[in-house]
Amino acid sequence: MTRESANHALPPADGPEEAPRPSSPGTGRRSHARADASHSRLNAEDVWESIKNSLFHREKSTVRIGDVRYHDGAELSRPLEMPVRVKAVMLAAMAVAAVAGGLFLSKYFDQVMNEPLRQQEALQENLAREVSYDLPSLAALMPLDDEAMMASLTEAGYTLYERTPVGTNPEGGFEVIKLPADLTVEEAGLMYMTGIDKLSAADAVRLLKGAWTLDVSRKAGESIRLRYADFDSGTIEKAIQGAMQAEGLESAEITDNGVDDSGNTFQAGTVATDNGTYNWRVSAIELSEMYDISGLPNTAFFVGIRFGAAA
Repeated sequence: MTRESANHALPPADGPEEAPRPSSPGTGRRSHARADASHSRLNAEDVWESIKNSLFHREKSTVRIGDVRYHDGAELSRPLEMPVRVKAVMLAAMAVAAVAGGLFLSKYFDQVMNEPLRQQEALQENLAREVSYDLPSLAALMPLDDEAMMASLTEAGYTLYERTPVGTNPEGGFEVIKLPADLTVEEAGLMYMTGIDKLSAADAVRLLKGAWTLDVSRKAGESIRLRYADFDSGTIEKAIQGAMQAEGLESAEITDNGVDDSGNTFQAGTVATDNGTYNWRVSAIELSEMYDISGLPNTAFFVGIRFGAAA
């Protein structure tokens, strides 16, 4: 090999010139896409921040370092003060709540502390009422038919509440309640609809004192029952004696007496009148045995008088 040839074969002193490497397909495009997306994201954040500041009327200073934005933290260190309008509304609400709570507590303590005292005072007032029973004479009613009996009671001027009106029972008979003179039919009707057992002791005394119930039966022979509450006699013996005296039975023949299976103390016998001879029975029991009402006086009695046709 000649020198010329050898020299020609040697590489240049500066070394071979490196050919440019072919780029991978799409490499340059992806780089530009990432840059565009990042730029687009930053622009969107800037827009959203601008919108928030515009909506809430606040300007916040920020510091951007690279892709990170640091917000000004001055708002976190400022004193927390409630707006005057909100504060006024809250104070008004607190005042209303305090008044309502005070009224509730006042009513609650009034019910707990004073209501029993008021009920006791009302009970004593009703017990002290001067009301007349005006018990009818059963011996005088016995010979009458239903219509004539009812006419006789109406003519006597009683305030009557017809529980079973005349003519409504196919077998005959009726039931009527004579009310206290100081109680209206509407008031009494509401109390009876409520149920005597559900009344307070004061209301029960107001309804029962001066009232009686007359029950006429024609089912198994003619009979009349008269029932009422006695608040004045004080003892069961006096209650029976008072009922016998009201019906003219003081000197009537007594054929039976004692305490029956239901706990009633009774006396029974026959009596001869101008209208005929009748069997009679007078009984009495503590009123608390008839009505489950707390506070009823233990000197009150439920009295029953019955007349029936003698065999």
